Amino acid sequence: MGFNWWREAESDDTSVQAIIDRVQDEWRAARRRDRVGAPQPDAGLWPGGWPHEAPDHALSLTEAHSTMQRHKACRTDQCPRKAAARQTLINAGRMKPDASREY
Repeated sequence: MGFNWWREAESDDTSVQAIIDRVQDEWRAARRRDRVGAPQPDAGLWPGGWPHEAPDHALSLTEAHSTMQRHKACRTDQCPRKAAARQTLINAGRMKPDASREY
């Protein structure tokens, strides 16, 4: 066996890149299965503009976390629902606003 034994060896699916590709494919397949199984709300059930309206009740921590995730593209000064969720998390000590910013 010479110095270049790894180049002459038969290729199989145990290369680093093959393993990375297989793990990523498995992860993506699991994510697809999770998304397909998740219940989707009926879009016609809620009136127009509802998702960004201020909530009519105090949000629980779970609701606040979910709202922050759903409204991650919204700004708190433009979305009353995200602002309410943010304030709930601040009051519960789960979020600490940056003191150097003006809100």
